Amino acid sequence: MIFTNCRVILADAIRDDLEVVVRDGKIADMCAPASQPGETIDLGGNFLAPGFVDVHVHGANGRDAMEANADAFRTICDYHASGGTTSLLLTTATAPFPEILLALTQIGKLEIPQIAGAHVEGPFISRDQAGAQNPEFICEASPELIDCLLEHRDVIKRITIAPETKGALAAIKEFSAAGIVVSGGHSNAWEEDARAALENGMRSVTHTFNCMSSARRRGTKRVAGLLEFALSEPKICCELIAEEHHVSPALMKLAYCAKGVGGISLVTDATAGAGLVEDTTFQLAGKECIVKNGACFLADTGALAGSASRLIDLMRAMIRSAEVPLPDAIAMASLNPAREADLPNKGEIAIGKDADFVVLSPELEVVRTYAAGAEIFAR
Repeated sequence: MIFTNCRVILADAIRDDLEVVVRDGKIADMCAPASQPGETIDLGGNFLAPGFVDVHVHGANGRDAMEANADAFRTICDYHASGGTTSLLLTTATAPFPEILLALTQIGKLEIPQIAGAHVEGPFISRDQAGAQNPEFICEASPELIDCLLEHRDVIKRITIAPETKGALAAIKEFSAAGIVVSGGHSNAWEEDARAALENGMRSVTHTFNCMSSARRRGTKRVAGLLEFALSEPKICCELIAEEHHVSPALMKLAYCAKGVGGISLVTDATAGAGLVEDTTFQLAGKECIVKNGACFLADTGALAGSASRLIDLMRAMIRSAEVPLPDAIAMASLNPAREADLPNKGEIAIGKDADFVVLSPELEVVRTYAAGAEIFAR
């Protein structure tokens, strides 16, 4: 299969003089246009970008990862394919622990190519920064619960923990040692809590600017919270829900200036409301939510409840509102989250990598999406 007549977005350039050759679901060659055997796919001068990777997605089209069944998982994957996502981490919510374990079991059993694993968000989080998570099921990271999760270490790619909570540092150390990326989030941590978490293996923060502590006065001195620590620490990668409901344009630009292209992973944090029409209600961790003005909110308090976005929406917002160049925005939606999810064969167009692509129009609309060379979405 040969992808031709396209503008190929590489890590360091945009090339319009290349064809991309795919064999057995992998990128076999990248070369100047020439007559080669194989099916030719003319992309009509559109961009060919690496498929997007979403490391934080709960749901879409009324379905939630906590339903723990194939129909829900496929619905979620199909919707996000329309936004260019070729790999995602289904994300659990703070819920009764057996329900979290059931979701992890089902994620591990089902072979759906887009599903690269799971992100466990909670229950080891702060009640003060619970956001839309259900505080009823927040608990401490006991050795017994840590062991239960580690039985699913092959499925869990990422876990969100509040560094200041009881048992958190031991948990961070154990999960990191098991190859699971630990992300600080839903946290009221002080600077020293965040630094201790970094020293024990924390390498990311969850939905930067949202549900996390910021600078506060302690005695005569103002002390950083998790937010400022993450923005200032080169070893930390920041999730960013850049859809202008969770963060304003100035905050998008602040994150980009502080972290650079390599320090941001765009995430949707999409809930079951993604893809639903205005004023539709849905459930998140047992709470009633509603879609309003293109975003998701708790019905009773009006607090944000994840997003209704796809990665293509966030990428366009970074370009439009934070003046981020196209290749950098692409990297934030592909290469960076692929690294965060330990997916070394994804996130860039290079020989030997998986043939995961998104075809984008000049207006940055998703035209087609491919996973391992197979078309999974066409407009």
